[in-house]
Amino acid sequence: MASIAFVDTETTHLDAEIGEVWEVAVILRETDDNTPTDTEYVWQIRPNLATADPESLKIGRYLERFVVPPHAEAAWTGYDQGPVLPMMRKEVVAAVMDVLRGAVLVGSNPGFDDRFLRKLLGPGSAQWHYRPVDVATLVAGSRFGLASAIRAFGGKPSETDVPTFPFSSRAMSRFAGVEPPGDGVAHTALGDARWVRDVFDAVTGGAA
Repeated sequence: MASIAFVDTETTHLDAEIGEVWEVAVILRETDDNTPTDTEYVWQIRPNLATADPESLKIGRYLERFVVPPHAEAAWTGYDQGPVLPMMRKEVVAAVMDVLRGAVLVGSNPGFDDRFLRKLLGPGSAQWHYRPVDVATLVAGSRFGLASAIRAFGGKPSETDVPTFPFSSRAMSRFAGVEPPGDGVAHTALGDARWVRDVFDAVTGGAA
């Protein structure tokens, strides 16, 4: 079974051709002897702010949360209340490449993360599965399936049972019974990666 990588990135711009990623979180789910294990990874990379969009920086709270030491290019920031470990940019690139190798990316709009990760790693370096999974679409599919089953048994699904297009990730999350992250957690890479994992598990029946 392929490993699953719940991913999220915080970026300096919505357009990957203009901006770049400054925070990457991955929760890698690997299964050994039918036992799943989730391992969390979080890095920050010093970006070039010359083309940064102020609104994007504000949403990710860059000025408040960026903790890479002044002398460093990047850092491991994955310890809760723990040390920030300075790294070179190329070390983070190698680590992200290794963690994601062969994995299926799962995210909230994972195409966005895919584009920025490919830019970070460089041409030809993306070794993850070519078909990412969007949890909003996953939830919507489950709801449409439920509505179809209701119709098959002669019933009529209510309007609130059927998602409307385009899908809202927060609305789909609530459809799945998972409250979206609030202030202080939303738009942090690890907070959003954990949210994505919880929505995925709610729809698929969990990690077990």
